[in-house]
Formats: sequence, structure tokens, C-alpha cells
Amino acid sequence: MSSPAKRLHHLDAARALLLLLGLPFHVATKAIFESTPPAVDFQQSLLIGGLASLTHVFRMFAFFMLAGYFAGMIRERKGTKAWLAERTRRLGLPFAASLLTLGALQFHLQDLLLHKSSPMFLGLPLALDHLWFLVVLLGFCVTYAAVPMQRLRPGSGVQRAMLLEGPGALILLASLALWGLLRYALEQVPPIPNAPSETLLWQQYVFHAAGFALGVLAWHGQLGERIFALRSRWIIPGIVVLLVPYVPLDPLIRPALCKEIYPNLAGTLTLRALELPLAYLMSLALFRLLAWAVRGPSKVVTFFVDGALAIYLFHLVWAMIVLPQARALPLPAEAQWLVSAAAVLLLAVLSYLAVRTTNLTSILFCGAPLKQAASAAAPVSPARS
Repeated sequence: MSSPAKRLHHLDAARALLLLLGLPFHVATKAIFESTPPAVDFQQSLLIGGLASLTHVFRMFAFFMLAGYFAGMIRERKGTKAWLAERTRRLGLPFAASLLTLGALQFHLQDLLLHKSSPMFLGLPLALDHLWFLVVLLGFCVTYAAVPMQRLRPGSGVQRAMLLEGPGALILLASLALWGLLRYALEQVPPIPNAPSETLLWQQYVFHAAGFALGVLAWHGQLGERIFALRSRWIIPGIVVLLVPYVPLDPLIRPALCKEIYPNLAGTLTLRALELPLAYLMSLALFRLLAWAVRGPSKVVTFFVDGALAIYLFHLVWAMIVLPQARALPLPAEAQWLVSAAAVLLLAVLSYLAVRTTNLTSILFCGAPLKQAASAAAPVSPARS
């Protein structure tokens, strides 16, 4: 067991920020890809496409990397059985409650308000939508629990590579590129018949395993304070070099560049190879930025850390309701998008405040009863350095 170390407050902020960045992203994708007719003005906006593209590159990778790091921390602190039982409760109950309520509502709102049908989940009129991350995260926890902890300490070469030191860093980035190409290979596997949502689950599990695994290794390698506040002269140049070919290939921004939404085969392979190395570098840059900006506890950060899960669970229902109203406003597409995102955030926060008023709804949508909500959502983040 390592000795206690200082709390990394910026990791609390990162966990909340990464989920909250999903709100404007999903407002954009609902308008562009999941509405009939699609919001052509949203598609052709460099601001909307550019911000959606940039945040989408790293958002879920960084989220799962943090999830892996905290998984290692809490598993070591509580023991595998107690940790896995807690994860099952805090992920499984919100997933089941959200799927049966919000998922059912989203399934009908998708057709009623956005005029495009939603795929069923498990053969039922339920929309999986953004809830996939809870299933994938729980799957990672079960997989991780099956591996003895003593086998997970990375060697010095792997640790140096993760810190972008020496030639091993290039090997790590190349390995991430190959893992991205694996995603393309998986996309060519025939989908589960009449089950696009179920197909998405196992594809996302494989693709995002890289981020979760790096987070686990960061904990067991005692890299916490270093990797989540990494000073490396290679991060920004690496991001720039990878972004130059990535941006014109990303379907989120291609229409704004007067290109077809999806690139050709060579472009798709290049895109898949660039995604994970770029996500890793951008995640490190974000963590470093937050380490500089967040030096201590904050009531605002604590509020959003406690409420991030519930806010994220509720936001897509509100996005479906708000988006048609915002698109009818006599405003430019960028203003409609910003108004929609702000309204969705406000309504999702109000939903969080509503569900945390009783123990039952707090357990079902926040993952913890009222008396634990403030502390359970933000575990101590020791540096392990």
C-alpha cells in the first residue's frame, strides 16, 4: 500500500467537465444526424462542427482513462469484491432506471419531435442512446476485477512511454493507432441482426478499452501526479501534427469544409489510425490545463461532480424537447446551438436537483443515497507519485 498523498482536485473537475461537454455535442449530433430533415445549417457551421469535432476526439477517451485510474484506486482501498459490488450498484441501478424511464421517453420523442425513428434495444421500445457508457464502464470493471492486481504494475519502459519519454512513447502512440484500426475491422463485422444498439455496445467496449487500460496502468504504476499534470514539450506539437490530417477527415466538420460527410476508404483508415493517439495527447493537455487552473476545492466543482451523472442522464430528453424550439428561432445556427445547449444544461441541472430530493430517486439517478451523494461522487484522488 502506498502512503497517502495530496488530493488531485483537478481530476474531480475533469470528471465533471468531460460529461458536461457531452451536452453541446449531443445537441449538435441530434440536429445533424438524428433529425428529419437534418439541420443543414448546423452541418455547414465551422463553429459547431469544429467544436464538436475537437471535443469528441478526446472526451470519452479521457473519461475512461480517469475511470480506470479511479477504479484502481478504489479497488485497492476497498478490496475487489466490495469495489465490484459498489460499482454494480452505482452503475447498474442508474442504467436500469434510466433505460426504463428516460430510454422509453427518448424512444418516443425521437419520432415525435425529431421525426426520425430510434432503434429498439433488447427488442423493446427503449432508446439506448447515451446510456451505452454505463454498460461499457461496468463491463470494464468486471474485466478488471478478474485480473489479479499484482500483475498490473507496468514496467519502467511502459511507464516512461506513458509519460512520453524516450522511443517507447512512439511505440505507445503507434500501438494506439493500431488499436484504432482494429475499430475499423470491427465495424466490418456483420452486425447483430436487428440489433444496432447491441452491436454498438461491444464495438464501444473494444474501442474504449485502451483509455480504461491506460488509466488502470497509471494507478498501478504510481504515475498519478505526473501523468495527470504532465509537462512535456511533445504534447502540443504532437497534437498539431495529428490534427492537420484529422480535421478534414472527421464527419462532424467535413460538411462545413464543403466535403461529403464520410471520407473514402483511405480517409477512413487514416481517421481511425489518428483517433486514439490524438485522444491521448489531447487528454494529457486537458489534464495539464486543469491542474494549472484548479488548485483547490471549489463549491461549483463539487456541485457538478456530485450531479454530473444525473445531469448527463437527463440531458438528452431535454435536448430532444428544446432543439425543435430553438431551431424555429430567427437566429443563426450557431446561436440556436448555444441557446439549445444552455437551456439543456439548465433543465438537466433542475432535473438533478429534483431527483436528489429523495433517497430512492437519488439512488436510481445519482448512484448514491442522499447522505452519501456529496462524498461518494468525488473520491479522494491521491497522487501516487
